[in-house]
Amino acid sequence: MKISLFETFKLTNQLTGKAKRQRKIIKIIGTTNIPDQRTKVEISKKISIENKQSWKNSYSGVYNDIEKILLSQKIIEEEGRIPLKRGPRLLQREGTGYYKLTKLGTLLLFCIKGDKVKLDFTDFTYPQKIGEKFNLLYTINPVLCFLLIEKYTSTMCMNGKDIMPITLEKISEIAKFSLSCNLEFIKLILSHSKDNQGQILQILSHIDSKH
Repeated sequence: MKISLFETFKLTNQLTGKAKRQRKIIKIIGTTNIPDQRTKVEISKKISIENKQSWKNSYSGVYNDIEKILLSQKIIEEEGRIPLKRGPRLLQREGTGYYKLTKLGTLLLFCIKGDKVKLDFTDFTYPQKIGEKFNLLYTINPVLCFLLIEKYTSTMCMNGKDIMPITLEKISEIAKFSLSCNLEFIKLILSHSKDNQGQILQILSHIDSKH
């Protein structure tokens, strides 16, 4: 099954419910330090509070996303197990699993939260020199770095292709079909001074907010 993080409705271009739920699961696992809060039940409870519904209504979707997609696609992995205080003794001994993000999951978290997530891109690229270029781009302009990584990742997800490692060949392949205009736009912005880049992005953000 494919990752649904970037799935949108065709008519509105808004994220589907499944995409929103998977994003929330990844954010909870990636930003919560306490193991007890990274179990299926606790994740369901957090999502249900946002959705203003019973956690039991959220649980089946969370369970399926974790078991059938996020674990199998190696976006998350079980970090350990917490003993249960109730239920059959066997289940109490086995406990319930809590999860952490893999490298791929961390990259997807970056695509969800942007500059709130700090990455060393050499961990995700081959060869490492490509990652060094992304690190430099992030230092110069994190918004543009996010734009490029998010576009690359979403395209690979939607096409069911391996995201990692990020290689020059993969980036070039996507650039030929879906990034050509954006790359020219990026080059244009980077031709300005850093102060001018900031002003340009402020203007674009203002225009985008009016849509």
